[in-house]
Amino acid sequence: MLGLFRKKRSDLKVVYRYPNEKVAIFIDGGNMFHACNYMQIKINYKKLIELLRKDRWLLRAYFYTGIPSGDLPKDLKEQFRKQQGFLNELQNLGIKVKTMPLKKTPEGYIEKGIDILLATDMVSLAFRNAYDTAILVSGDSDYVPVVKEIQELGKRVENASFKRTSSYELRKVCDEFILLDNVKHRFTSPLHPEKIEKPPEVTFVDRIKEFFSKILKKEKGRKK
Repeated sequence: MLGLFRKKRSDLKVVYRYPNEKVAIFIDGGNMFHACNYMQIKINYKKLIELLRKDRWLLRAYFYTGIPSGDLPKDLKEQFRKQQGFLNELQNLGIKVKTMPLKKTPEGYIEKGIDILLATDMVSLAFRNAYDTAILVSGDSDYVPVVKEIQELGKRVENASFKRTSSYELRKVCDEFILLDNVKHRFTSPLHPEKIEKPPEVTFVDRIKEFFSKILKKEKGRKK
């Protein structure tokens, strides 16, 4: 009986907390964009950050993304204008936005170096003892070696991502995993909300017409 109890206890994952725990949040913008595009949702990043930090002291939230540079076609200029407005909104929320130029290829523009920039900040801030726990918002397995390095420095790493872009290797190595699909109702909204058609407004004139129409119908019925 005791052996069985021990076996069950060994399956449990113990979550340790620091007193006055300090957290820093690192958001892989590209990874989140792909998940949102697939799920047709948009994220309220202020709500997401509050959800992830819980009741802990937040050092800062960082958002990493690529931006186009140089001469751009007209359609891409419009996209970049919208993206810049979005990034400005994040800055106004107190989120530190970090960018890298997109790399142009024959197939289009791709992100290059974003994961290195994010990883460098995570390790650098951990080395400076700026936080106790890093919250990595991404599902990219490329971050596995970085997570291990940060844990070697005595820090915890939590991982949050959508199932669509989540890596099993990354989830396994992190101290805690948050599946965003389970709580998306708390920080997302539909990308294209359904429009609810309002019934046509009935005016006073319409009511008068309806009233006289009913009277005429009754008169016709009597004559028959």
